[in-house]
Amino acid sequence: MSFLKTLLKAFILALALMLVVGSMILMMVASEGTGRWIGGFALLVGIGPWLWCIGAERKSKVQVRMSQGFLAFGVAALLVMAPLAPDGHTSESARLHSRYSNGGWHYPRIHPGSAVPEIDQINLGFYAALMTDPYFNRAQFRELSAMTNAIYAEMKQNPEFEVCGSALSSIYNEMAGLSFRNGHYYHYIPANLDRTKPSRTLVFLHGSGGNFKAYVWLLSKIADRIGCTIIAPSFGLGNWEKAGAYEAITAAIQDAGRHAAIDPDQIHLMGLSNGGKGVCLAESLPGQRFRSLIFLSGVFHHRIEPEELAKRLGARPALVLSGGSDDRVPWTSVDDYAVRMEGAGMQVTKHRFEGEDHFLFFHRADEVLEKVTQWMQSQR
Repeated sequence: MSFLKTLLKAFILALALMLVVGSMILMMVASEGTGRWIGGFALLVGIGPWLWCIGAERKSKVQVRMSQGFLAFGVAALLVMAPLAPDGHTSESARLHSRYSNGGWHYPRIHPGSAVPEIDQINLGFYAALMTDPYFNRAQFRELSAMTNAIYAEMKQNPEFEVCGSALSSIYNEMAGLSFRNGHYYHYIPANLDRTKPSRTLVFLHGSGGNFKAYVWLLSKIADRIGCTIIAPSFGLGNWEKAGAYEAITAAIQDAGRHAAIDPDQIHLMGLSNGGKGVCLAESLPGQRFRSLIFLSGVFHHRIEPEELAKRLGARPALVLSGGSDDRVPWTSVDDYAVRMEGAGMQVTKHRFEGEDHFLFFHRADEVLEKVTQWMQSQR
């Protein structure tokens, strides 16, 4: 029994230490007051067990009571703040929606991924990448943080994007080994679009790190310009090679069609970074046909050869956009996959952005959006 108690104590202290470190980093990188407050209250919760343990060892009633106070106040404050998070609901007439492909509602309002502002979670992720990813340097960290903060500041002016909540709860569920396949997707419908008439649709698959609202915000500029809808399924951390990925894509398309009519001959499938793996799954099961494929800084599915993809899609067109200085997906490998797709019968258009790295979409957003817009307009 003594051994089990010691083991449990060590486990609790380890979790508390992780919470302390994470909370301090969140307070450091957060750009929103809510994120800093949550970080501060979580810090109290993390300090509590350590202070309690030290007080018990020293037989200090003051320290034990102080630790109990930290824990009680921190937990109470977090419980008070949790319901203040957006509930994810927007009116049916709104442009942006959080939806679930099974028609239910599974938005986890009381969850760190919902309570902490999305921009602060992203900055926390950037910091974690800085500490762990050898390809991610401090200059990229500063640049990406500044660009992302600017995008979210702009997005904040649109209440629908605020109210719609965040899809990032699923990344924590996946990291914890919990279920993350909840059928969530973002659905953007331009204000002036007649929802009863079939329209073009861009299905967007996010990359590693989760389904950021920033992606939909940027792509909404295409939707507003050419009158198409955006469907952006969420799939945890973006491991589109995992089981259920393609089913998540097709289910989102089917459900979205109940809210705004889709032209079945004008569905374009686009993948960013790891989302490219999902694009490689196109038409691997019966269901929707895609007018074209778009790879943006795309990671190709390691188990799907370009010849296999071309065999499924025939002479369908594909657009490949990538950075010439991408150290995660070097242009040589991108070009090789594209050449083999073309050799197997697909119509491939490539564009290399000289000097750009893997974060091309944020660095050159306007140019990327223009390329995708022109591409979709040409595929009529």
